[in-house]
Amino acid sequence: MRSFTLVPLALVAAIGGVVLVSGCGKSDPRVSAGGATFVDPIMQKWAAEYKGAKKVEVDYVAKGSGYGITNVTGRMLDFGCSDAPMNATEVKAANEAGGEVVHVPVTVGAVAVIYHLPEVPGLKLSGEVIADIYLGKIKQWDAPAIKALNPGANLPGTNVVFVYRAESSGTTNIFTEYLSKRSAEFAKAPGTSKSPKWPAVGVGKEGNDGVAEHVKNTAGAIGYVELAYAKKNNITFAALTNKANKPVAPDAASVTAAVESAMKVKADREPYTLHPLTFSFTDAEGEAAYPIVGASYAILFKKLPKDKGPAVVEFLKWAVADGQQYAKDLDYAPLPAELTKKAQELLGTVTFE
Repeated sequence: MRSFTLVPLALVAAIGGVVLVSGCGKSDPRVSAGGATFVDPIMQKWAAEYKGAKKVEVDYVAKGSGYGITNVTGRMLDFGCSDAPMNATEVKAANEAGGEVVHVPVTVGAVAVIYHLPEVPGLKLSGEVIADIYLGKIKQWDAPAIKALNPGANLPGTNVVFVYRAESSGTTNIFTEYLSKRSAEFAKAPGTSKSPKWPAVGVGKEGNDGVAEHVKNTAGAIGYVELAYAKKNNITFAALTNKANKPVAPDAASVTAAVESAMKVKADREPYTLHPLTFSFTDAEGEAAYPIVGASYAILFKKLPKDKGPAVVEFLKWAVADGQQYAKDLDYAPLPAELTKKAQELLGTVTFE
């Protein structure tokens, strides 16, 4: 018969207490964030670098700008990212849910117009032509308007398949804002929106990755993605005729030129008049400016919980300063020094309670 040694219950409790106490050391903060896919490549880099340097986890879920706005308003995220500043309706909802929100620019980059025409490696397009494609008016790649921009190019008679973001998307907002500036017809409908109503002939896909994958695998397709997704997927993108009538390709230099130009223009319409440090970077002046440029904004309540708030603010202060060193390698442009300074000052107004 096997013998057993009875352990007094008091000793068991004492042992359990020791185990419990030893396992309850203070854990490092964990920041929850999500939203725009535009910022996701650099956000993932920031999260990895920050964890190594500060031992703070930043979990970012890329599901579109609408997700970021909705879930920060609903207090499901510590901060949300959007490439479109909150409109008046969204600001009102946030105020009712938790008070004033601030928009902190964290990165700027280009929206590339990608296409699948292996026989045309150096395509040039204009805002007016792209608008007509997305209005369903230009249906073949050898249309006269495209030929006029590409003399001598071997343009096929392939059908144009335009691809758009299926979910509420800040990248779409940037793209449609640009097209609305270049086409009066487009401005009337679908207009500038995170989730416009597109003609039925288009194809909707989730996320920048979804648009990139569909264009890469579909002959004659055209779409719009943040530049990093075009580079990552090795997809050809067009040079666009800018406001100065110069064809310009997206890169860090042409993004910086657009940002520096646009920051000199005083905001005169919503949503940019609703938030300091938000700018319309599309269709900027200057021969070197790429015309479809946007920012991603971290959106957070101005009053944050004292247990999490300091970690959120310190991460964002790091992202707009030290984190900018990773921008060019990931096909973004670093924030101008003036914008970094103002972003950190804005973060300094956040309080904890």
